[in-house]
Amino acid sequence: MEYLKSRLLNSALVLSMFLPLLALPTGQTYARAYRLRMEPRLSVTRLRTEYKEDPLGIDETRPRLSWQLQSLQANERGVTQSAYQVRVAPSLRELQLGKNLLWDSGEVQSNDSTQQAYAGPALRSGQRCYWHVRVWNGQGQASEWSAPAYWEMGLLSAPDWKASWIEPELREDDSKSGPAPMMRREFKLNGVVESARAYVTSHGLYEMQLNGQRVGDEVFTPGWTS
Repeated sequence: MEYLKSRLLNSALVLSMFLPLLALPTGQTYARAYRLRMEPRLSVTRLRTEYKEDPLGIDETRPRLSWQLQSLQANERGVTQSAYQVRVAPSLRELQLGKNLLWDSGEVQSNDSTQQAYAGPALRSGQRCYWHVRVWNGQGQASEWSAPAYWEMGLLSAPDWKASWIEPELREDDSKSGPAPMMRREFKLNGVVESARAYVTSHGLYEMQLNGQRVGDEVFTPGWTS
């Protein structure tokens, strides 16, 4: 009986020594746990400036930036943002290198992802700014930097407008609807156009065309006007 008890105790001792080893994760388990810990769990998408995607002609001197979160885990729900970082640069290359930045917000502890105002140096008329953003989730894990976006400033002061008003010679009659005047000018280019900007506004509404094709996709431009 004593011999049997001793054998049972020895077996229990040996088993107790091996149980912690059996509970240890294998190399594959370690690798999977490390990968899950290190892999980004979310991405940042749908970057917007003043509610628009890559807009031109922004007149807001401190444009407001927005973005959305997207989980990279198939069944993950309720993803939250605990912090964000925005970088703005004068060129795409400088943004990608993280050099000569116009503004770096640093890591901001906030769950806000809309209406975050640019807080860098004053912007000039016609200036293009490239930006991207990364966020941290509720567990403090950072996303990758988002794909870059941009905005371009409009003409911010009256002297920047190198043009005069043009008016149709139509007599207005408030008692009835009048025609929508068309004002046209022909010109010819003698070289290849790399880029061009037309800064347009109006008393009332306008629709611009170039070579018979409508420019832009907005209606009732330029929006509210006095």
